[in-house]
Amino acid sequence: MRREHNSKMALKSLAPAIPGLFTFGNLLCGFLALIHAMGPRPSQAAWFILIGGFLDFLDGKVARATNTSSSLGIQLDSLADFFTFGVAPVAMMRGVGLFDLGSWKLAVGIVYLFSGAFRLARFNVDASPEPKDFYTGLPIPAAAVTISSGILFIEEVWPPIYGTGSLGGMVVLAFLMVSNIQYPKKLKWTVFGKKKIVFLIIFCFIVILALILIPDYIIYPIMIIYIAYGLLRGLAIKLGWRKNKNEEISSDNKGTENKDSSQSRRENDSGSPEASGLQ
Repeated sequence: MRREHNSKMALKSLAPAIPGLFTFGNLLCGFLALIHAMGPRPSQAAWFILIGGFLDFLDGKVARATNTSSSLGIQLDSLADFFTFGVAPVAMMRGVGLFDLGSWKLAVGIVYLFSGAFRLARFNVDASPEPKDFYTGLPIPAAAVTISSGILFIEEVWPPIYGTGSLGGMVVLAFLMVSNIQYPKKLKWTVFGKKKIVFLIIFCFIVILALILIPDYIIYPIMIIYIAYGLLRGLAIKLGWRKNKNEEISSDNKGTENKDSSQSRRENDSGSPEASGLQ
């Protein structure tokens, strides 16, 4: 019994270090991505960024499952994220020839880098122990995975095109990171009926199988769908809010007009000969 108790205590004492292993794995992937970005095949850095994104996903899951989230872990995770998903993608885009150090196009990479830093800083400030169902702004790992998978997708489908479209895509990702658009953290299964869940599970299985067999073809379209979903959802919420706001303003105006007209009638009635007692 004592041995079992000691082993349980040892495992409990090691639990806080488990998420840290994934965090340092993420940081290592960022370092390897940076090394490859400066090498002869810079596009290979994309794979290490994708692996870093997977480790970052596991980091948060393990921390919540073991209830070992801490302020130190959040800060360390942000530093690793900034290196892997902020610095490494910009270096990779420079390596594939999107911009040079002496070109004005370098400003696009700087804007992306600053936006990622702002996104992480805002996340740290807004971090709370209570879990939320959405992210405020596009997470920087999602932006980096989009860039990395986009490079792999382009090399397979129509190589070697890195131009204005890629620059515009980085600007859009930078804007989404600093925006207030809400992106869901996970899929809510309750929105589907019982009959549709079976088909959804089959669909998810097919997607997972495709991610394993042909990741360079499937990851980028999935990320584009995710980004488009957040944009369309944010637009729908914005239009709905404006519609409700306009309805509230119109109802308030109608109430004010009715109040003014009733008050005007009372004044007219009080000013008439019958109301004033004058014959």
